[in-house]
Amino acid sequence: MFQTEASMSSMPTVSQAAVAAGIPARYLYWTGRSGRRYLFTSMSDAAASGLESGVAIAVSGEHIAWIGEVAALAHRSSGMDARGADIYVHLLAEDASARRAVIWDLRPAESACHLPLAA
Repeated sequence: MFQTEASMSSMPTVSQAAVAAGIPARYLYWTGRSGRRYLFTSMSDAAASGLESGVAIAVSGEHIAWIGEVAALAHRSSGMDARGADIYVHLLAEDASARRAVIWDLRPAESACHLPLAA
């Protein structure tokens, strides 16, 4: 799990399929430092916390307040600036290794050397 208040490296983009379906605010792509795009779904904190696996990000303004495994979402620090943040979940990573790769790719570059990966 990562805790950060660094600026996101890129702003999310809206899925063209979501625009065509008339639901653009719910599905967004975030682009990692590698250039890969990851599709995320907007969810309530409670709905996301109920999922078994996936990558979750808590976005506050233009800052990632938290990024990590969705299972750790409920355990994020109460002192961090993620309360009231928008929660987005990526459910397409195949396994724990793929989820860790997504987390590492999306973490802000400014915090790359300072944030440990949770077990």
